[in-house]
Amino acid sequence: MSLIDECLISRKIGLSVGRHLRFWGSRRAEFADYYLRAIETGDHGGVFLRTFSVPERVGGFGLLVGVGAAVWPVFTDHTGASLPCPLRTLTGVPCPACGLTTAAIALVRGEVGAAFGANPLIFGLAALVVAVVPLVVLRAAGVLEPPRPWSPHRRRWVARLSGLLAVASWLFQLHRLGFGQAT
Repeated sequence: MSLIDECLISRKIGLSVGRHLRFWGSRRAEFADYYLRAIETGDHGGVFLRTFSVPERVGGFGLLVGVGAAVWPVFTDHTGASLPCPLRTLTGVPCPACGLTTAAIALVRGEVGAAFGANPLIFGLAALVVAVVPLVVLRAAGVLEPPRPWSPHRRRWVARLSGLLAVASWLFQLHRLGFGQAT
C-alpha cells in the first residue's frame, strides 16, 4: 500500500490507517483493496467506525481512574498495600503525577480540599470525564457525528498546553514534597 493510498483512506473514512495496517500485518494489500473499493463505491455497510478522539480517550481513562479510586481504598484497607511513585522511591524526585491516586480517592469521597492539595491536575481530568461521557453517549446514539482529526496547528497547541501543565504539576509537586526526600 502506498502512502497516497493510506492518506486517501485516512481522509475519506476519518480513520488512523497506521494502527489498522499493524493489525492487518502481512495482509496489507487485502486491507487496501477492501477499503479503497469501499471508498470508491461508497458502500461500506457502516463498517467504518471512527476511533475515539484523544480527549475522549483521556476522558475514558479518567472514568476508569474514578472507578479505581472508588475500589482502591477497599483493597488497601484490607491488605495495607500501597502504590508508591517509582521515580520518587528510586530518586527522591517526585514526578508530575505524584499524588494523583490520593487526589482521585479524595475527589471520589468528596474531599475537594484534600484532592487539590494532593494534585490539582485531578480536576482537569474530572472535568474531561464530565464533558466526554455525554459526548460519547451522544455519538454512540448517532446524535452527533464522529470526531474529525485535529489540524496540525491545534495538535501543536494542545501538545504545548499539555507540556505546560506537566511542568506546572511537577513544580507543584516539588514544592509540596520537596526535592531529594525519598519515600
